[in-house]
Amino acid sequence: MHEAPEHTQVWFGPESRPLFGWVSRPAGGLARGGVLLCPPMGEEGRAAHRTFRRLAEELAEAGIVALRFDYDGTGDSAGLQDDPDRVSAWLASIEAARQHLLDLGAPSVAAVGMRLGATLAAVRSADQPFSSLVLWDPCLSGRTFLREGEALYGFGETGRERPDDQWRHTPGFQYDADTARAMRTLDIAKLPAGRPLADRVLLLTRVDRPVPPGIVDRLEQEGPRLETGPAAGQGQLLDVPPELSVVPAESLRQVVTWLGAGLGDQPAVPVKAPDAEHAVLVGAGPRGSDPVRERLTRFGPDGIVGLVDEPTDLADRSLLAPVPWVVLVNVAAEHRIGPGRRWVEWARGWAAAGYRVVRIDQSGVGDSPTPAGREDDRAFAPEWIDDMRHVVTELAADGSRVGIVGLCSGAYSAFEAAMWEHVDAVFAINPRVTLYPAAKGTAIHTDRRRAAIVPNKPFARLARRHRILAGGLWRIYREAAVWHAPLLVLWRVLRRGTAVEVVACPDDAQHFTEVYALRPLLWRMRRSPRFRFSSDATVDHSLLTRGAQLVCHDRASAFLGRHLPLSSSQPSGQETTP
Repeated sequence: MHEAPEHTQVWFGPESRPLFGWVSRPAGGLARGGVLLCPPMGEEGRAAHRTFRRLAEELAEAGIVALRFDYDGTGDSAGLQDDPDRVSAWLASIEAARQHLLDLGAPSVAAVGMRLGATLAAVRSADQPFSSLVLWDPCLSGRTFLREGEALYGFGETGRERPDDQWRHTPGFQYDADTARAMRTLDIAKLPAGRPLADRVLLLTRVDRPVPPGIVDRLEQEGPRLETGPAAGQGQLLDVPPELSVVPAESLRQVVTWLGAGLGDQPAVPVKAPDAEHAVLVGAGPRGSDPVRERLTRFGPDGIVGLVDEPTDLADRSLLAPVPWVVLVNVAAEHRIGPGRRWVEWARGWAAAGYRVVRIDQSGVGDSPTPAGREDDRAFAPEWIDDMRHVVTELAADGSRVGIVGLCSGAYSAFEAAMWEHVDAVFAINPRVTLYPAAKGTAIHTDRRRAAIVPNKPFARLARRHRILAGGLWRIYREAAVWHAPLLVLWRVLRRGTAVEVVACPDDAQHFTEVYALRPLLWRMRRSPRFRFSSDATVDHSLLTRGAQLVCHDRASAFLGRHLPLSSSQPSGQETTP
């Protein structure tokens, strides 16, 4: 029987600011070398999450122990993205990751970096070289990274002028002036010329874009140590929304083969198993803020992954009644950190206020397993129904109240859970309940959905080629076929005893308000203290703007205070904003 590699969640680095990562250890605990994986930043990092997970798994299969991790103040690691000294903290995170692999027993450590992660890896390697270094579609500098991000912010969904404030705005993520100045020091062209970056360097560049001359000029100084190749599939990975990203299998094979070749006849040596998964203390806000306890957990028979944040005085708070749970659901095929990493920051802040909060990856997404016979990163997968039921029933097993916060597909999952199990409260941002991808004949069709409006097959077929036309015809059709109106989903959830608040951008809100025959129903629903519905022009669909993120956080916090109060003696409906 083939022994499989082990994949273990780890905390490492400074105890006061632990870094989050996963170690992929070869079968039998024997490795020929180690590799740390330096992910991209911002939206590119969200899009590349699956790629880096797959890369770590394939490296372990090839007999190489791999560590994928989040830099300080990013992903699931401690800290905030606007803490001071960001660049030095990111570089220190890379060094901590290298040391962790050495402490496990890796005989050598190589590095793979993509985009700004490649720039950071190169800067770190110029000071203390890695055995091998893969620069995968690197950014020339931190300045070019910010400029490209700012350009994207003005196009696409956000389509807005940059706010006149102290922030450098990229889709989903913002960088303060001090961080932007420090990022100017990250420049591959300015790395010392007389010092090799590594014993071997592999540069992968896109064939559809010119390579910045500064990268070429500096890396040519590596002489015979430098090898080059195409970054195949990079456009399908990064030039599309994260939920549509495709893992570049060809480039993955190229990287794994090249790193393996660099180890030559290096014999495999024992590598220690990481410490057992355990809880750590992380700050809930800026440096010096009160800590919360964070730990990994798993739900259901398939073991989908969640990150729990809870107050450090949980035992005292639970003496009178169980502390309420808040579930933050992953968005589409993106992992659990949320847009702009806001789910992490919201979870820790709410835990500091007294809640228990869990951020989850549904099946096939992020770090959760993909069921046999199913595809990775499939949004609205049928198994998500059971995932959410397991989450709710396991959290409520001790009598705890449960609320769910979700965006788009995550809001749909929240409503689906509430139609199967008792859920006390749902805060839905831009909920999507009309599911063209789930029509009959599609891979994710199921008759079990209770909170979905599934268009008829002809509309769904038309939508695959002419989405706007299909959407317009469908909206005309449902003026008569009112049973297809999304508002009815909210009505059914509300009737089951769940408090509901919807915050939506105007384009998303109109789907719930435009069926003329149901306007009296909406008026009646709005009279209930357990229901609120608002259309807000400051909110964009994917929550990629800072203004939208702040507005939704404030409204979600107030919603929890009204409908999931922390004091057991406090009546539902009285506000206790976290």
